[in-house]
Amino acid sequence: GIGPGGRVLDVGCGSGVLTEELARRVGADHVSGVDPSPLLAACAERVPGAELKKGWAEALPWPDDSFDAAIAQLAIHFMEDPAAGVAEMARVTRAGGVVAACSWDFSGGMEMLRLYWETARELDPDLSGERRSFGRLEELDALWRELGLEEVEAGPIEVSSDYKGFDELWDTFLLGVGPAGEYLASLPPDPQATLRDAYRERLGVDDGAFTLGARAWAARGRVPA
Repeated sequence: GIGPGGRVLDVGCGSGVLTEELARRVGADHVSGVDPSPLLAACAERVPGAELKKGWAEALPWPDDSFDAAIAQLAIHFMEDPAAGVAEMARVTRAGGVVAACSWDFSGGMEMLRLYWETARELDPDLSGERRSFGRLEELDALWRELGLEEVEAGPIEVSSDYKGFDELWDTFLLGVGPAGEYLASLPPDPQATLRDAYRERLGVDDGAFTLGARAWAARGRVPA
């Protein structure tokens, strides 16, 4: 429901993929973003004019009732305290405004990352990857209701990505973005090559085009008056 005239906060904005889309809809001067990572610099380059601050979801640096909507895209499972983070999102959102978030379904609905981490853990059994204890659909639904948000809706978002070949997919990890990219960048060249070959074999793709599906769990609700 994001449209012209509203002020929107992107929590965990990262490099600004969602921030850019929000700016397209409401104007960069109506968009704010917060992230604790160095990716905030990339967001500033992508969305000049947006209000960006370094910080954490659990202590948002804005006063009460600052926004018409607060959104966390694929970030809630990184929060140290998701309940505190979503409560903060509700605090900075005006009465009647929307609080929404989504998280990948790491249990089986996100092929690209699930198979990547399965491969990496096969090579390094002590690796934790992106497994998180929070982010399942029932947890999101329960949290939104426990915080007193109204008109709560929770459900899946199904998406897919097309790749011209394996190299196009692998190049996304080489950017060093997110836990998967950061882990790859931490490896010396030979282990990187080993992971690459094993991941490709697990995916079962050749040099041709292919598609990977993904599912995220999402929840939204309104701040009560």
